[in-house]
Amino acid sequence: MSNEENKSETDKNLPSSIQFHVSPDLEYVYRDIFNVYVGAGDVVIEFGNLHRSMPEHASISNRIVMSVGNAYTLMQTMQQALQQAHDRLQKNFQKRS
Repeated sequence: MSNEENKSETDKNLPSSIQFHVSPDLEYVYRDIFNVYVGAGDVVIEFGNLHRSMPEHASISNRIVMSVGNAYTLMQTMQQALQQAHDRLQKNFQKRS
């Protein structure tokens, strides 16, 4: 199967080169828990935080909904990025040894 056949419908509608603009006041937030729900046509990812003063309690703060195809793309992109970071850490560790 070719790469073109593996692309989701959303990917096919996007230009081949996208320029991203990041607002200087973009908010960065820390989340230490997540839930994932998969339905027939979409995936819901919820992010939240554990309560420091109430063990075994958490609050959901963000909910992101995406297509199943985009969820696969996100999963693959994260896997590749984590593998690259792991490889860099291993190389740095070997240089120090």
